[in-house]
Amino acid sequence: MAYLDIDNLQAVFLDDEALRARHLERQPCGVLHITSGRIVACDPLVQPEREAFARTLGERGAFPVEVLHDKGRHALAVLWLRERGGLQVAGLRWEPALLEGQSQDALGDDEFFGYPVDAGVGCFMDADAAKAMAEREARESEKSVHFNYYDDVLAEELGTANMADHYPQGAGTPNNILIFSSGWGDGSYPSFWALDAAGEPVALVTDFMTMTGGDARDEDDKRSDAYKASLSPEKLAALDALGAAAIAGDLGTIRSLLDGGLAGANEIIPSLGETAITSAIRMNQLEALRMLLGSMPSLPKPPLFYTGDDEEESYLVYARRLKKPRVPGLIELLQASEEAAAAAPAPAAAPAPAAGKSLWKRLFS
Repeated sequence: MAYLDIDNLQAVFLDDEALRARHLERQPCGVLHITSGRIVACDPLVQPEREAFARTLGERGAFPVEVLHDKGRHALAVLWLRERGGLQVAGLRWEPALLEGQSQDALGDDEFFGYPVDAGVGCFMDADAAKAMAEREARESEKSVHFNYYDDVLAEELGTANMADHYPQGAGTPNNILIFSSGWGDGSYPSFWALDAAGEPVALVTDFMTMTGGDARDEDDKRSDAYKASLSPEKLAALDALGAAAIAGDLGTIRSLLDGGLAGANEIIPSLGETAITSAIRMNQLEALRMLLGSMPSLPKPPLFYTGDDEEESYLVYARRLKKPRVPGLIELLQASEEAAAAAPAPAAAPAPAAGKSLWKRLFS
């Protein structure tokens, strides 16, 4: 069947806590002024003349627009035609937002009708706003043959937020365009109407296809979240404190935390994405590193998950590849610890996990 990720689309109805669990965040864009009832979704810098969707709205007025994003990437953009809090998601159905003459029957599996993006942005606007933009461009182009709508108008409005509430004919005029960056950038992106039981639209959603199943997390994110959830609040606080002490070289706090037994030198600190040993190496804290290594019978391998490599990397290799030189004695300390670990007889233990598996996979696979 044609592309339709209902879980993606339904994510716009989640509350903020549920969104955070999926690494998503809601961000308002402003209100869209609907004057004709004919809605356009497009890249306004590439195809501002794009047709409006075939469905015409009966509503007129100002309606909120927001994006759901993950790490700055916009995953979904939604034009709300009803109050989100008053909607029953189970009673809604979804249909593609099509232009006149388009038919779902013409599509194959996972195909869709979407608007093309070549300038890295998308938008919602009323068809009247598209006319206002065309009129401004024509007027400005008569004044200067070098006029460029992006360079001369939108660049400053978009700024670093990659979002703009743009009034083509100036502030206070009837029509605006709500512009936002488009997912991974250039591509083609479908939009869908959410319809109530009477077949009336309650929302229009553009899916920028940066995620599947309404979840912006990748598998590593999910393992990381599972690990963090497995830690008691007390252990999580102890790990955070140990990481901070390793970074600061606070030997007294390191000793106290290690003796307390809640935080280990080779355990991942979720807030840092590394172990206390890694923090000490990275921050050139020689005495902190010496104390951390001294708390273990032998030098361990760092957890694979956070190295970003396909193979496990020793702490010594990590220290050597850092661009900033290590303080005198740090490399030698790691070398001596690694040699001592290699010379020590192997302790009796449970069978080793399969090579290449990360700490997270060892714990949760």
